[in-house]
Amino acid sequence: MVLGYPSGIKKKDIPYEAQIVRVADEYDALITKRQYKTHVNISETLKELIKDAQPDPKFIALDQLASKEKDGKINGLILKKLFKVVIDDTLYEISGVMDYVEYLKQQIKRLELMQSYQKKAEASNKEKTKEYYLEGIHLLLQDGETIENYTQILEEYKNALIIRQNVIKQLYDEIKIIKKLRV
Repeated sequence: MVLGYPSGIKKKDIPYEAQIVRVADEYDALITKRQYKTHVNISETLKELIKDAQPDPKFIALDQLASKEKDGKINGLILKKLFKVVIDDTLYEISGVMDYVEYLKQQIKRLELMQSYQKKAEASNKEKTKEYYLEGIHLLLQDGETIENYTQILEEYKNALIIRQNVIKQLYDEIKIIKKLRV
């Protein structure tokens, strides 16, 4: 049986480094977004690799089946190590998204404070009180923000927060699936 390695050598004879590169290359090929395919979920990608690590009875000789020899294309041990790397990488991604979520929450809090100042300014009958709250709004404005557009920016931040919170949930769900996978 030829496994794609020169001279038709089999699993145990293929250098360990080459096996690692093979798994990494196939993983990269499966998860990389390309023009002709959509992005595959990480857990679905790993399930595909698990299938490749299992023996394929169509290609195993009858005498090998009789001895119950496992001869999958991918080294299962390397695949298990890939699971750990993927989980660590996913946790790192979650950490980055969580940092952004905290930033969004701070910005939302600031913009909501501006919104409350504007309501107080509009509700006030005294010109001095209106000026006080409007000055507070001006102090809280950041680059690119104006009194006319800050409410739109607030809504955009709120929408971005919801999206990022969903991303975090999806990534944690992926980790749960990956932890249940068996090679």
